[in-house]
Amino acid sequence: MTSPPQNSAQKLSDSGMTRAKAAAIWLCLVSVATVLNSLILFKYSRFIDLFIGLSLTQYIDAIFVGMQLEPPGAPWWWTALPALVLDMPFVIVLLVLAAKVSHRRHRATQVSFWLYAIDTLVITLSFAASIAIFHSPVRPLAWQSLTLIVHVVGLLILSRARRASVSAQIPA
Repeated sequence: MTSPPQNSAQKLSDSGMTRAKAAAIWLCLVSVATVLNSLILFKYSRFIDLFIGLSLTQYIDAIFVGMQLEPPGAPWWWTALPALVLDMPFVIVLLVLAAKVSHRRHRATQVSFWLYAIDTLVITLSFAASIAIFHSPVRPLAWQSLTLIVHVVGLLILSRARRASVSAQIPA
């Protein structure tokens, strides 16, 4: 009635697989949130940060919103389409990395970790600028701090998958 004892290599492999799946799910969530952030911005003219979306694409979107390329009376997608075309490579890269990370590919796990670390650094610098330079009100600062906390959690998930992939040493 009891299951046979697992050896330590089996436990390590199962742990690494679980961490890889968690990291892959995280990357898929980031890609979905990135697209939703962009669509909400262009459709409803609101910056809504879904905490885990890439900040790099939000800056691309902000540039297109600031340029206001559409003529008066043009549909919302007139400006959204060029921005989404520039956002899609980031989303596609995230989805490809998610697929490779789920198969415990070492290099893909490292690239996804460092890509998200760079994005977290950008959010951290933006948060610091909001405090030090722009003296933003408390509500936007609270929202940015939650985004930063969620990004750190994502980095921890990706870091654990990265460490597990090092032990597995499966090349990309």
